[in-house]
Parts: sequence; structure tokens; C-alpha cells
Amino acid sequence: MYLTLDFGNTASKYALFTEAGIFHSQGIFHESFDFDTRAISSCIYCSVRNEVPLLAGLDCPVRELATTMKLPIKIAYKSPETLGTDRLAAALGAHKLSKKNTASLIVDAGTCITFDCLSDDESYLGGSISPGLQMRYLALHQNTFKLPLVRHTPFHQILGQTTNDSILCGVQQGVLGEVERQIRLFLEKYPSAQIFLSGGDHPFLAEQLKTKIFVEPLLNHYGLLHTMQYHEKH
Repeated sequence: MYLTLDFGNTASKYALFTEAGIFHSQGIFHESFDFDTRAISSCIYCSVRNEVPLLAGLDCPVRELATTMKLPIKIAYKSPETLGTDRLAAALGAHKLSKKNTASLIVDAGTCITFDCLSDDESYLGGSISPGLQMRYLALHQNTFKLPLVRHTPFHQILGQTTNDSILCGVQQGVLGEVERQIRLFLEKYPSAQIFLSGGDHPFLAEQLKTKIFVEPLLNHYGLLHTMQYHEKH
């Protein structure tokens, strides 16, 4: 069994795959494993944190994803040493799940909203990073004297007629406008590209976007699995 771990800003998640690469199960990692680890033959993780929890109880090789590893994609990023391995994992996941020689745009709607681009010659080009939904609500509250901290609920009107609704309207329209523009610009360059959507806030975007997208909450885990399988063959 393969174990993949994604240590994110908000939560740490794990996924289990059979050695044939078939998804088995997933869950939240809380400093220890809630399953029998004796069947794990290999483990790989990505992390946005300065430190990761001690992976006690694992009796198998453990790798950390890095741009210095031998990878199934080329890295065309100008500062690969600064590239977050969560973004790299997502790009690798898109590479595994997309058609060969097809460009991909990955939209990860998590704590931050990240956009990552793979060209049709399998090169990671880069992308963009901006505040996620919750970060935008929090910034409005913390950086003003009177604006309240609102709880995210989908808002479908053009205008907000209360302060709370105005915040919901502004934040959500801003996010949707940003995502739609990034998708449009990418499709102008790569018309046959595939668009992948993941991250904790993906249900909100999936409901709103009209472009054909592939929703895959486990995209990072598929990227980590892809790297392990690639290393076994090379």
C-alpha cells in the first residue's frame, strides 16, 4: 500500500493507494495514524509548513516531494527552490490524470487560491497566488475598524443590500472574476487545455463556473502517487 500525505495550511490529509495505483481510502491526519501502518510499503509527502509532524509508526521509506527529485514533468519555473511542493504536487496530479501532451490549468481553492500551469510539452510554467475566500473575509475585518467578520455562504445577487451581504458579494464576485479571467487567458493560449479544480473551497467554485472543469479533491495525492510510481520505474 502507498501512503501520501499533504500537510497544508489548514489541515493535514492522507490518502492510501494500492500498489497498482488504485485509490483505497483517505482521511485527516491528526499527529498519528488511525489505521494499520504495517501494510504501507512506501510513503511520500508534500508540505507548506516549516516543520511536519513526526511520522511515528511507519516502517517504510519516506520521501519528501522536492523539485530536485527526478520527476515526470519538466520544471520551467525560474526559482524552483521557492516553489511550494503543494503546487508541484497538484501539477503532477494533473499530469497523471490528463491526456498526454495536453496543457493543464490547476485551480486550487484553499487557504490561498493558486493557479498552476502545465504546457502541452509537459513543462511546469508557473502560475499565481492570491488570498482565498476565508483570508479575504478575515482581511476585511482585521484591516478596518467596523467591518464584521462574516461567515461564508454562497451569495447569488448582483448587489449586497446590507454590510454583511456587501462583503459576501464583493469577496465572491472578486474570486469568481479572478478565476474566470485566469481560465479564459489560459484557454486563449491552449484551447484544448484541461482545467482542474481542487482545494477546500472547490464546491463553491464548481457550482459557479460555467467552463468545463475536472473536479478532483485528491489532486495533490494523485501527484504524490505519480512521483512514487515514476521513481519505481526510473
